[in-house]
Amino acid sequence: MLRSVDNTSEIKKYNFVSVEKYSDVSDSEIIHKILKGSTQLFEVLMRRYNQRLFRIQRSYISDEEAIKDTLQITYMKAFENLDSFRGDAKFSTWITRIAINEALKYLNGKKRDAELQLVEGDTPMNEHTINRDNTPEDKTIQHDFRQLLEQVVATLPPKYRSVYLMREVEHMDTKETADCLDLTESNVKVRLHRAKKMLQEEIERTVSDTEIFNFLGTQCDRLVFNVMRKINQ
Repeated sequence: MLRSVDNTSEIKKYNFVSVEKYSDVSDSEIIHKILKGSTQLFEVLMRRYNQRLFRIQRSYISDEEAIKDTLQITYMKAFENLDSFRGDAKFSTWITRIAINEALKYLNGKKRDAELQLVEGDTPMNEHTINRDNTPEDKTIQHDFRQLLEQVVATLPPKYRSVYLMREVEHMDTKETADCLDLTESNVKVRLHRAKKMLQEEIERTVSDTEIFNFLGTQCDRLVFNVMRKINQ
């Protein structure tokens, strides 16, 4: 796996692209400029989708350090295959599919590791037995209500959690959610309905209006820096 480079001094000196300057420029135009040689503009796409992709991968993977790795891989693969993006689907759908595939690859790798440990006689461990209660965020008393909401949403089974986060937190429409998950729009609606039923009504209402699973500020800067450094090597 790729490991995030924690070099704060380098990040502070790095000349990030002014994303606001391109706020009215479409993804397609940005991609065209990148393919014409303006590689640095890939930062704009990363900034636009960091939050969404982090949340979506978080619906599959509980380890946030692992998510940072899978996000780097997602962006590297997207950049390397950018010339194959034909615009048949929206760029946001295309890169979300890559993110989901990388999350699933990570889980499959964990499953293979668990099977190997089982054969060797060790305690089996997979994505179901990796207890969220063992993570730092779940060992900490939830004084911050946002953390409590994250914990509640995290209890949803992955197939419902991913749909819930896409539709209710990221506000993706039904069609794009269906395209990303390779489902029918009817299936998306059914899963969203079931996800809502699984959450307590009062918490579900709050979650819809609350920023959860944030991936902003320093974390976002570090990911952009690490990916762009690899791209420019």
